[in-house]
Amino acid sequence: MKKCAVSFMLLLAGVFSSFTWSANSLHFVAEDLYPLHFENHDKEPQGFLVDVVKAVLTHCGCDGRVEIMPQARAFKELQETPNILMMSLLKTPSREQQFKFLGPVYNAHAYLLGLKERQFTLTDLQSARGLRVSTVRGYYSQQYLEQAGFSLERDLVLAPEPASLMKMLYKERTDLVLTNTLSLDKELKNIGLNPRLLEKKLRLNDFPNELHITANKQLPQETADKISASLQAIKESGHYQALLNKWQLKLETE
Repeated sequence: MKKCAVSFMLLLAGVFSSFTWSANSLHFVAEDLYPLHFENHDKEPQGFLVDVVKAVLTHCGCDGRVEIMPQARAFKELQETPNILMMSLLKTPSREQQFKFLGPVYNAHAYLLGLKERQFTLTDLQSARGLRVSTVRGYYSQQYLEQAGFSLERDLVLAPEPASLMKMLYKERTDLVLTNTLSLDKELKNIGLNPRLLEKKLRLNDFPNELHITANKQLPQETADKISASLQAIKESGHYQALLNKWQLKLETE
């Protein structure tokens, strides 16, 4: 009887230990966005920021794992789960109130893109008023355009997701799209569109461009500080730059 009781207690301790590890383990999530974070042919996470996160975890001695999932799901997980972090999230004024931004990991400048064969005289965002300008519904870029005076009744056209956005442009159902060009060539080829037909019409310098490792507000501050310090440490050591070189990336300058 005593032996059974001891075995039960050991089993209970093992279950509790496993639960504790799971609860304290960090779970980094991100969408499939080559070359920052994506799934390789073996369905394993890979990419520049996957390597950065692994380096940060090693430096701070933290337990953690990485998972690639759709952007909408990743953002929902970030909002609802204390130990969830996004590997890269655009830092915006409104999001600063919602999440903990632990440090910039890359930048992605926004542009108005259009077909080369269609020429527009654009000097700033306001000069695009009256043209049909598109972005993905629910993205921060929708709010940005609406704050600049664009409206659905006049010159704002929304798409349900990025692939539809680009197809609209190529079919001339819109004049310009607001997006970054991080993995644009790959995305266009994947949906059967020729990247050579597209060009940057205007860079939007006031659009937020910093991608950050971002945490739920409930992540313990001690853990958040460790991650921030480790990210800074791998930058100062040259490891971050080495990873940029590995993935043939460079930070865009202002």
